[in-house]
Amino acid sequence: MRRKARFATSTFTGVLAVAMLASAPATARDGDGGEIDGGNNGGGYEIGVQVEVSGDGSPGGGGWVEVYLEPVCWWEPIPSDIALGKPPVDATDPESVYEWYKEIYPQIGGSFAVGRLAFPDEQVFKDAIKREKAGEDLTWYRIEGEDVKPCSPKVVEVPEYYGGEVAVVYAPFAAGEPPTPEIDPETLAIEARELMVIDEPEVDRNPKITTGPVNATFVNIPTWFWVTDPEMVGGAEGTRTIRAEVVGSDVWAEVTAETGGLSVAYPGGSQMCPPEVALREWQPGAQDTSGCTVSFSRASVAYPDGYPVTASTQWSATWEGRTSSGESVGGDLDPLQRSTTVNVPVAEIQSVVGGR
Repeated sequence: MRRKARFATSTFTGVLAVAMLASAPATARDGDGGEIDGGNNGGGYEIGVQVEVSGDGSPGGGGWVEVYLEPVCWWEPIPSDIALGKPPVDATDPESVYEWYKEIYPQIGGSFAVGRLAFPDEQVFKDAIKREKAGEDLTWYRIEGEDVKPCSPKVVEVPEYYGGEVAVVYAPFAAGEPPTPEIDPETLAIEARELMVIDEPEVDRNPKITTGPVNATFVNIPTWFWVTDPEMVGGAEGTRTIRAEVVGSDVWAEVTAETGGLSVAYPGGSQMCPPEVALREWQPGAQDTSGCTVSFSRASVAYPDGYPVTASTQWSATWEGRTSSGESVGGDLDPLQRSTTVNVPVAEIQSVVGGR
């Protein structure tokens, strides 16, 4: 369901200027700041953003992807009904916008005069008319979103009574080319975490006897388990990374996932093996203490297909990044988990012919 975004002219509340400057809500359109869609993330609004991803945890080895994120703010063409019942304003006609400005600006006075700071200098309106006549194709935009300051070209300090700051929210840009929406690096990091490629751990084991129960192992004999792909445990270091950069912006976020290794859990016990151990395949003559091994104390007679053995990896996730203003940020993210379950028949050693 398409949902409409709210608009705020500044950070202060309870000021009449907000009601005078903001009309009916607007929805972003393709080519004019992206497409806004209602998400299922608690009532937020999402916008299509081009992101370049890289790192050993990036899908497809890296490249450009489009993701839908909840923006902090973005630019929309001034709506035609902004004049509140009077002749419509044409955002693509600088003269039309200037006429609206000249009518509305004087009405914002008295104790609400601070609302005038939401407009750029009058000369900007005049220059836009000259640029249009000189051949440029311009559109007047205004900022949408919960916090307009990060998108604003100018933020003015005002008394705390008015909220401390007022942002300029109107500006002309080349038609269809407003500035990139402002994305919170943490929001980007959360999305990057979701994009991160960490496969479920596939394991092999030894022994697998060829007589008696098919591929069975033995009671009270150490059974080796190891992952078939090093990346399933992040290699010997146990880490995976993905970096996401918003195309056309200085905003980026890099997520690092780290695992303690491979957990092997079965009815009656479990074993945690560091990444370097989980990578170690059984070889003839290898010491059992050097591998990821478990010992089953009983035959799996109560489990027709064998004991269910779950191999899993738990990944903590941290992130670091930068805002469009150059501020370094970072923190922790929710952990990740990957798991798979295999059936392992376990036989009494005296019931089979042959050995390991």
